Amino acid sequence: MKIAVCIKQTPDTEARILVAPSGCSIEEAGLTWIISPHDESALEQALQIRDRCQGRVTAVALGPARVKQALREALAMGADEALHLPCDAMPADAAVTAAALAQALAPRTFDLILTGEQSIDQAGSQVPQRLAVALGWPCVTAVEGLEVDGNSVNAERPREQAEETVRFELPAVVGINRRIGEPRYPSFRGIMKAKRKPIGVAVVTLDEEAMVRVRMRAPKAKKQGVVGAYGSGIEDTVAALLAGAAKV
Repeated sequence: MKIAVCIKQTPDTEARILVAPSGCSIEEAGLTWIISPHDESALEQALQIRDRCQGRVTAVALGPARVKQALREALAMGADEALHLPCDAMPADAAVTAAALAQALAPRTFDLILTGEQSIDQAGSQVPQRLAVALGWPCVTAVEGLEVDGNSVNAERPREQAEETVRFELPAVVGINRRIGEPRYPSFRGIMKAKRKPIGVAVVTLDEEAMVRVRMRAPKAKKQGVVGAYGSGIEDTVAALLAGAAKV
């Protein structure tokens, strides 16, 4: 079974994000980058399926040269191959991202494509569905359980007050939620092997973006909280609270 995992490199969840001078993007200088957590869980599922079904896993990433580090991390976790789709900057339009992925993946006859349900930086939850439409494949997202049996797949996902199981045939695109399970840590041997593995390159043409980011701004600073001391009685407590609120 040939499995592709689409991964996105995103800023570390603990990084301090600043708006770039252009006002339309974040300041990338000095940032620590990681594989988006939902994508990491998708990679873990791909590796587990590969081990059960005797397949191959290819990690695929669209983006500038820095995303090669994310692909190296995917190789260290156990991916068999890595494929870089170079572009100057990540598109803001999910439709453009999905179209570029489809260009690279369609000729390679994969049986299953896994992605994260969403990325932690944009949280658009659009790429899996748009990619599936471009390929003409079925798509299931928000998946928290996955079982492959030959050419059939059972996927579990939560509903408002129930758990739903759906069945579909391969090929298909599946969006994985990180609650499906924790990804493995790369072994020292895996890290060393990843350094020697080549990263393939597939040249793709990006469509014109129908949605363009025109402004980005930092969130408003939160007001400082007030810590008040309780008095000996209700009247003293209320007076202390009112005095503290007046300082905000």
